[in-house]
Amino acid sequence: MLPNKTICALPWVSVEVTPGGNYRPCCLAHDDLTHQGRKLEAADTISTAFASDSLRQLRQEFLEGKKPTTCERCWNEESVGKTSKRQRHLQKFHAKKQLDKINWSVDSQDQLWFLDLKLGNICNLKCRICGPWSSSRWAQENMDRAYQNKYRKLTMAYIEQKKKEWPRHSPEFWQDLETLLPNVTEFEFTGGEPFLISEHFDVLEKAVELGVSQQIDLHYNTNGTVWPQQAHIWKHFNRVEIAFSIDNIGEKFELERSGANWNQLLATIASAREFFSVKRIQLQACVTVSVYNILDLPEICAWLDQQHFDSVYLNLLHDPWYFNISRMTDQAKARAAEKLSVLFDHEKFSDDIKQIAAFMQAGVSSDGKEFCRVVKDIDIVRKEDFSRTHRDIALTMNYGS
Repeated sequence: MLPNKTICALPWVSVEVTPGGNYRPCCLAHDDLTHQGRKLEAADTISTAFASDSLRQLRQEFLEGKKPTTCERCWNEESVGKTSKRQRHLQKFHAKKQLDKINWSVDSQDQLWFLDLKLGNICNLKCRICGPWSSSRWAQENMDRAYQNKYRKLTMAYIEQKKKEWPRHSPEFWQDLETLLPNVTEFEFTGGEPFLISEHFDVLEKAVELGVSQQIDLHYNTNGTVWPQQAHIWKHFNRVEIAFSIDNIGEKFELERSGANWNQLLATIASAREFFSVKRIQLQACVTVSVYNILDLPEICAWLDQQHFDSVYLNLLHDPWYFNISRMTDQAKARAAEKLSVLFDHEKFSDDIKQIAAFMQAGVSSDGKEFCRVVKDIDIVRKEDFSRTHRDIALTMNYGS
């Protein structure tokens, strides 16, 4: 039985490691975990983060029936009827018969069974909704630009990138993780691009070596541009879910995910389907809904209808705020409402689309100036033209006016 209606299970069973080597309760939480007034880093270990002052305080707030401010993104989604990350994990843990095993009165490390690991920012793409915090290609682009301007900016960009290389310089983290493996039942690997981060395969090999891999589920978010040679190791695990990040189709996909090739993505998905011939390995399409693709959802959903993924997840982008659909111009919102209405009766996507529309309308509209400034900057640096491929949204966001 749950302590109250607003409880979240994650603070009792999980920790997220960020690409920069800090810790959070989950990937949607605003605040990094702290202990004794200091922000924790990778070398402080997962165990320390799980027992930290700030995570203990978060658990207490939940037990008191409060809605912690760090969890604002979940509360915003729930306010428009969308199933939040908090709710999805309660449902998942219930289905796996784990929810009733949680002892809400303690914060025992024995309950730490779900680890969300972002092992640095190594990535081969520069997706427009991303940034240097999760992409080494983005970071390199920033350093190249800083080099052409001011030395101090180059130094700061270099220092920030070095922080993302913590997996190669934190033996304490790996030693602690090995001690935690016997209790782990689920890993989530994102990034960066997880299939390019070799350290995560080291973790899987250690789980196999210790004889605990069969109890562990794996979830990946991948950009679909690479396929790991080590994929054979997945046969040792309980269940594997590969979520392909597909935010648009064709040339719009290629502009939004700079460095990606649409045909290469299709080939990777085909290879994955051929590789995964057993039910315990599933494929998901994950669409992150932002200003870039909000007007294209009817076409994206039509394409998804033909692909036969095991599941589809329409994810809402919250930050950066200028890419958040709730902060679009009034003109863009009106155009999006018109486009989305054709999906309101869709057999598969109706509920999700209605919730996305409600989320869009719930926010305070902007004048679009910051969106246009950021997009123009990217266009200039990469010698691209957002308004050519995305003409409709460009016009309604006042891009180029």
